[in-house]
Amino acid sequence: LFIQVLGVLSAEGLVTLERVMHDGTKIKASAGADSFRGEDKIRAHLEAAKKQLHALKNQDQIPSKTSVLKERALKQRANRLESALGELQKIRLSKTDEKDKIKVSTTDPESRIMRQPDGGFAPSYNLQVSTDASQGIIVGVTVTQSVNDCKELVPAVEEIKRNFGDSPKQIVADGGFTSRQTILQM
Repeated sequence: LFIQVLGVLSAEGLVTLERVMHDGTKIKASAGADSFRGEDKIRAHLEAAKKQLHALKNQDQIPSKTSVLKERALKQRANRLESALGELQKIRLSKTDEKDKIKVSTTDPESRIMRQPDGGFAPSYNLQVSTDASQGIIVGVTVTQSVNDCKELVPAVEEIKRNFGDSPKQIVADGGFTSRQTILQM
């Protein structure tokens, strides 16, 4: 639907891609800072959730509405913990140092701790938005786990290409997006 709307706006001349403005912002995740755990704790919580689920299933009574809800909650918790272990492995593969200090949220495993505009830190996602300067129309949006913006400009331009089949003539971004590699790729 987004691409169809962009097509209509482009056909009407409201999106020109002459100049595109791009920036990123941090969006807080649905995870508390205290939900971040290391691998040992996550595995222990996962094992406990599996034991509780097994005990609940082995009760000799007719399932009540409460037990069905408990079972669903335990399954969801186990799934989140398994996702957290998967995210932990992804981070471990990308980082070469401090492997034993890596922590992941057990409630929102894909979030990462990021600096906020107020100077603090919180579990977040990095939202990248590209806007056509002529009318202020959003022409590309991506969400990443990247803590900083330095590698996000090239994927943003690729998103615009997917949406329009063409690149912007000019793109304006702040200094956080510029690096030698990005300039060469652009």
